[in-house]
Amino acid sequence: MKSPLKQSIKAISRRLSYEAGKIRTAFPNEPFEAQRQLMAGREKSQITILDIGANKGQTAEKYRAKFPGAEIYCFEPFPDSVNLLEKKFSHDAQIHIMPMAVTNENGNNNFYLNDTDATHSLLPRSVSGRRYYPKSAEPKGNIEVRTTTLDHFVAAHQVPAIDILKFDIQGGELMAMRGAKGLLQSGHVSLIYTEAFFIPHYEGAPLFHELWSFLTEFGYSLFGIYKIHRATNGQIRYADVLFVSESIRNGVINKYPEEP
Repeated sequence: MKSPLKQSIKAISRRLSYEAGKIRTAFPNEPFEAQRQLMAGREKSQITILDIGANKGQTAEKYRAKFPGAEIYCFEPFPDSVNLLEKKFSHDAQIHIMPMAVTNENGNNNFYLNDTDATHSLLPRSVSGRRYYPKSAEPKGNIEVRTTTLDHFVAAHQVPAIDILKFDIQGGELMAMRGAKGLLQSGHVSLIYTEAFFIPHYEGAPLFHELWSFLTEFGYSLFGIYKIHRATNGQIRYADVLFVSESIRNGVINKYPEEP
């Protein structure tokens, strides 16, 4: 027969494990589920998502799964990827393929190609300092692509308030954000989910602290860091980062109970 002391210790241990589990799972650590839950707090019936740097539609598929009725705009300038996107989403009338790059000016620009298509960029590969990208993603020329700013695109296409603005454009994120100053100042973007570099991979590309500093000017604050990638020497290379608007911070996040 177990002693009362041992029974009490086991009961307390079970209770602590239960409470710890509740704390750990109070909010999802998976970035797309986190975004879904944050937007659920707004109780909006229609969600608009801009997927900047859609590549082969991997992220658009994740957003479609989390937001079944969302209007999704996929921006991708690389012709082979555009063709693939058009075929993949031909059945979905609410996914729009935009064959262009997003930056801080309208017109045309060089688009630098690498051996790995997911690493194509408006910026050339870094030639200064240590190489932090794999040899399998080295440069292989460039093409000319059409470019747009988000301020221009949204005005021209009469896109309503943007709920989620996602960037994965290989160092071009700050240029694209600068082309969206009007949107950011208006407060019409709820969430910004972006790739961010911690060490140079492209010439002239901003690092994480520069993106954070820029977005702070418009009232956005850091919410989470996900999918951290490290080099063989332990250096953090890049990660995905989620920023939230003041309305999400005050209207959703700060309404959760305070820490236990």
